[in-house]
Amino acid sequence: MMEACQDPLMYLVDSLCCNVYLDGGGNVRLGFSRRHGLADMMTAQGIARSHASLLRERLRQLGRSVDASLPDGPSLAEHVALGPFCPLV
Repeated sequence: MMEACQDPLMYLVDSLCCNVYLDGGGNVRLGFSRRHGLADMMTAQGIARSHASLLRERLRQLGRSVDASLPDGPSLAEHVALGPFCPLV
C-alpha cells in the first residue's frame, strides 16, 4: 500500500487494475471489471476519495476525461458504457 501514498494514480491503474478518469463535471471516476472483488473496489474508492485533488490534477494533465478519445477511436464514455467497466465513485 506504500505505492498508493507515493502515486495513487499508478497504484489504482497498475495494482488494482482500475480505469480512472474524470467525468463531465471534473469528478474522479473509477471503472472496474466484473472480476474485481469488493475489497479491491472499496480500497480503490478509499484511495480515490483520499487523493481526489491530486488525481483530478494528474488526470487533467494526462487528458483522461470523458471527452478525451482513446487511442483506438471511441470516447472514454463510450468505452466505459460498452466495455467491461462499471463506474462506482
